Amino acid sequence: MTVKKKILLVSIISLSLVCLFFNFGFAEWISLEENSKPFSGVTLRLIGESLPPLEGLDRVKHVFEEKTGIKVIIEMYGHEEVLQKTTADFVGNTGIYDVVLNPHREIGKIVENNWVTPLEKFYNNENLRNPELSLEGTFLSEKWFNECCAYKDTVYGLPFHFISMFMWYRYDIFEHPEEMANFKEKYGYELPSPPITMEDYLNTAEFFTRKKGEKLAGEILEEDFYGTAIQAARHVATWYGWLNFLYSFGGRELLIDKGSEYGKVVINSPEAIESLEYYKKLLDYSPPGGLTYTWDETQASQQQGIVAQAIQWDDATYAVEDPKQSLVAGKMAFSGTPIKKVKMTQIEGWSMFIPKSSKKEEAAWLFIQWCMGEDPQIAQMLNGGASSVRKVYNNEKIKNIIYVPTAVYLKSGEVIQTRKRGDKTGLGVPETFVNAINPLTGDTTVTIIPKPTFPEQEWVVEKIELAVNSVLTGEKTAKEALEWCQKEIEKELPQ
Repeated sequence: MTVKKKILLVSIISLSLVCLFFNFGFAEWISLEENSKPFSGVTLRLIGESLPPLEGLDRVKHVFEEKTGIKVIIEMYGHEEVLQKTTADFVGNTGIYDVVLNPHREIGKIVENNWVTPLEKFYNNENLRNPELSLEGTFLSEKWFNECCAYKDTVYGLPFHFISMFMWYRYDIFEHPEEMANFKEKYGYELPSPPITMEDYLNTAEFFTRKKGEKLAGEILEEDFYGTAIQAARHVATWYGWLNFLYSFGGRELLIDKGSEYGKVVINSPEAIESLEYYKKLLDYSPPGGLTYTWDETQASQQQGIVAQAIQWDDATYAVEDPKQSLVAGKMAFSGTPIKKVKMTQIEGWSMFIPKSSKKEEAAWLFIQWCMGEDPQIAQMLNGGASSVRKVYNNEKIKNIIYVPTAVYLKSGEVIQTRKRGDKTGLGVPETFVNAINPLTGDTTVTIIPKPTFPEQEWVVEKIELAVNSVLTGEKTAKEALEWCQKEIEKELPQ
């Protein structure tokens, strides 16, 4: 080969590499605007649960679209419909969705069926990863992240949010002088605000249950009033609702440290039976029709101002504090689940996954990575979100969201602000709950409890849901129902 031909060949190769560089990407991260150029004009389709946080993301997605030229369509449905639609897309390999939001308990099923892409493919690509995103130190709780976004030590998703259930209570009636005096006269101790123990919770539920025409906080009731409301329908909400009591009483479904593990089935333990008997007692102090209640009806009863307290989701508090939707806005405060044998919180969250069937994986990654940024996270928080990103809680507006101090404390142990009896607002995690001893550990820490995430968890949830509902309807005793449940689960799971 002549020197001229060699020079020509080198020039062609060099030019090809330059074209490849500029047409298909960059050697390293420059900016979202620059690194997204190869994907301009792409349309992404995302599916998730229809709740205010996702509505918040929908309102700010235009920022991403303007920076990248990538269009994002967000579909919102009810909890169970999301699961049905995403499963159909996965099974059919149709590639309808480029990003799916699923509850973290589904992660085992979608991973073991090879439906979603491990994120290391993108995270380790300097062309696609914004160096500001780190999987270490970014999130409120490493344990929460690992349960919600990873399976068997491989990361498959990024958190849309970390959520848990905790107590919503009417501090205005709990701290009314007349109610305080009447409670002490009847029960022999100070009316707790909030209830710290399960004994407190049952006593206050009984105490605040009143008939139309009776007085409550100095006013004559125009309709019946109830001490609590529980999820009792034949619905996944009942499983979630009862878990708070199961875990507080020291029970578990299985003895596991990670959701992906198969542990010994212990759903028929004495602690589980006692917790279910207790849960049924709460129906006596709940609104009529309680056997049809999911979290939606429980929330509505509190918004209507007919319930004193309930255990509810933190990402739904936006609705109870919105004066356009709620009669009790400005009258609510928030605390942890009452304590029996464990001061606890249950891990839950929805995570963003990229299906293997998507033909737009890189663009989808750029979007979910952008979602971890401060601006979209703050937008979600201002619409009732439950951000997993630690630095978001340095923002003064976010710190002053009424439920935030309680939510952050339960997930991370960090105390942003405490609330004392008599404070003029409900802002702050109650000081009495922060100082309450965890009987399991002997200190004041909160035990974070994982739920099963292995592929068969859906079947386990269904059996527990049926068992709990059969007790609440009076078909079976707690012991009978949980003995049946124990045998059913043992038949299905590896021993």
